[in-house]
Amino acid sequence: MMWKRSTVAPVGVVAAVAVLVACGGEQSTLVSPRVDGAPPLGVVTSPFGARVRPVHRQVGLATDMSWAFNADPSGTVARNAVTGLTINVPAGAVSSSTHITVIALKGEPLAYRFEPHGLQFAVPIVLTQQLRSLRMSRYSMMAPQLFAGYFADDSLPTDAITGDARVIEILPVQIDITAHTAILQVRHFSGYTVASAAKDSVEESR
Repeated sequence: MMWKRSTVAPVGVVAAVAVLVACGGEQSTLVSPRVDGAPPLGVVTSPFGARVRPVHRQVGLATDMSWAFNADPSGTVARNAVTGLTINVPAGAVSSSTHITVIALKGEPLAYRFEPHGLQFAVPIVLTQQLRSLRMSRYSMMAPQLFAGYFADDSLPTDAITGDARVIEILPVQIDITAHTAILQVRHFSGYTVASAAKDSVEESR
């Protein structure tokens, strides 16, 4: 695997940005998109998961890309410019210094795996994905209809013909229409993807 050093920034910088967004002249830069046809939020009832259509990177990753950082109980922010992902571990999320590994999965579909697998957080951490590097039309970039999917495998289960993926939980995302980012809050680690379209769960395994 290829290892990239993350850039760790003081949590206060992110907090200041959040205050500016909340108190600025604009009404709000955050929207919670409604996605027509998306599965209900929460754990998927079908044992085979729900079929979703992940968004794609403009340039796919030839191999898995991994990087790591230490999350501190006082809070840590780690960024990776190549993948466009920022991870904000707020104060109190971990009780002691915790080594976290992030793996951006190879290929065009946007998908990540986080380790240690099963790690639980006392308060949600925030994953922020830059949208400019994804295949999205200029119109949809304004307020794209996106949601997130959770998968438990080491790789995103994807149909080679249709490109649809299987996820076992559907999670909401917020869109920052000024920064052009998708924001997801999670309480535990495994794999996550961001999807732009959904299909109903199916009863068969194929």
